[in-house]
Amino acid sequence: MIRIIDNKKINMTDDEWGMYSGICRSYDRPSFKGEELFRDLFETDDNGIIIFLKPPSNRHTSMEVVIFMINVMAHQHLRCMHKEVSDICFQMKEKINELDEKMQKLSDREINK
Repeated sequence: MIRIIDNKKINMTDDEWGMYSGICRSYDRPSFKGEELFRDLFETDDNGIIIFLKPPSNRHTSMEVVIFMINVMAHQHLRCMHKEVSDICFQMKEKINELDEKMQKLSDREINK
């Protein structure tokens, strides 16, 4: 599901979003919002997939936030790969079924001769 972090689209599961929210709330202070820790840490593509993690250069952040973002990026890419492999497997099954049907027809013709 597409969410918004640091004015960027990011594809996150409900569990990842819940963890993000929990991390943000744990760093909230009267004059500081936890969301600030995520500012300028990543870039995403049009599908909300993290394509680049930036090292925190001039902003304060925490190791927890950086590791969380590394994990989200890894999970996003694993989900993408899983979908591609599933699609390829589905296509292969269809093609195998098609070939099995053709072989069965050929076999039936040979028997009827």
